[in-house]
Amino acid sequence: MITVDLVKRRGQYLVIADDQDAITNWAEYMREDRLPERRVVHVERQADHPDEREAQWDELSGSVLDAGSESLSLLTVSAISHAHAAAIARREYALASAVARMGEVIDTHLEGGGNGWVAIRITDGSSDGELYDDYEDAWTAQEHPEGCTYLPISPLVPWTPRMCEEHLEFMTHLRHGCMTYGTPTCR
Repeated sequence: MITVDLVKRRGQYLVIADDQDAITNWAEYMREDRLPERRVVHVERQADHPDEREAQWDELSGSVLDAGSESLSLLTVSAISHAHAAAIARREYALASAVARMGEVIDTHLEGGGNGWVAIRITDGSSDGELYDDYEDAWTAQEHPEGCTYLPISPLVPWTPRMCEEHLEFMTHLRHGCMTYGTPTCR
């Protein structure tokens, strides 16, 4: 008799992800606002027994290596279900991409000797490429100002990747309204 556990409880999940930019057609490839997305190829709950866990890891990592694609990777994610693990893997990739893009925007302005304000889109870390004199100018120039965060750019205020990550996560939670006393209530 097979028993099925329907109780959701936190566990480790193994996720095979494909980070190659999936292109479905030429029009999508040419869109400027198109962002690469992580495709989740396979998810399974990690075995409880250490020997089974090691064999499971060896089998999945072997599958990734056998595929011969540099864009495939095997990740370990703490989640409560298969779908939750896949969503976390996608979200982590999207956040890492947004952080990198935000850092590039800031660095580009700093390399050009810029001082002023920049509007960064919260969802993807991109910008309109402009440097504004003040916060109000940056706000009014945006088509969707509530979807942006506004930062002063100056050589005196360096931004590390960690600072970019924390800022984008905070602004995402603030925008969704899931902040309580400075702590996000969603996960």
